[in-house]
Amino acid sequence: MKRYLANRCTPFDETMIFLIDKIDSEHQVIVYESIADLTQRVEWQDIFEGKSIIIDENGIEYEWDSSKKNEIGTVHNYSLIPTSRVSQLITECLKRVKVDQNICEFNF
Repeated sequence: MKRYLANRCTPFDETMIFLIDKIDSEHQVIVYESIADLTQRVEWQDIFEGKSIIIDENGIEYEWDSSKKNEIGTVHNYSLIPTSRVSQLITECLKRVKVDQNICEFNF
């Protein structure tokens, strides 16, 4: 189980980032204000495990990379870089955020 502290639940001015973990048959989602917000709060174990799905509000998936190419946010010498994949999970994430703009965590 993740131990993130997404305690800044404010309206989002930057690109929202969704960190999604599938536990059993349920998706657990934490909403971050930006990539910088995510990189300041993520735990190093989660980077190395690489099991989380990270997507932005356009559905673009991100992954951790240690080569430092296309560096966006760096944590423990790993960079968060965009991929060419678009996640279908974005539809449900945006639906939840539209209902409650101050939501920080939710499950579906």
